[in-house]
Amino acid sequence: MKPVLIVMAALLAGGAAIVACGGGEDEVRYRNAAIIEALDLQKSERGYAIGGDPFCEVKAKLLNGPGEVARALDGKRGQLVVTDPNGEVGVQGIAPFMPQCRREAQRGLRKLTR
Repeated sequence: MKPVLIVMAALLAGGAAIVACGGGEDEVRYRNAAIIEALDLQKSERGYAIGGDPFCEVKAKLLNGPGEVARALDGKRGQLVVTDPNGEVGVQGIAPFMPQCRREAQRGLRKLTR
């Protein structure tokens, strides 16, 4: 009988550890195709250009979820990161990234996350 009790205790401890770690919640993720469409991104030399505008270029690596957004914001080019209001999805601008580019990106990302 003792081995059964040991196994049950181990299973209960493992279950508690999973709950303590957030229960395995999935992070919100957005497909590249959805971001490309929402921002009207067109391929450019250095990544993508919003609406084809060469002064509105963003990196080819799109920020598909909150974890990627957070890592980009922590980087040395964090000031060029544009996200939706909740920080779930975004893009990283490439200098020179004009103020109207930021507004266009924010508008598109807001539409995407509605």
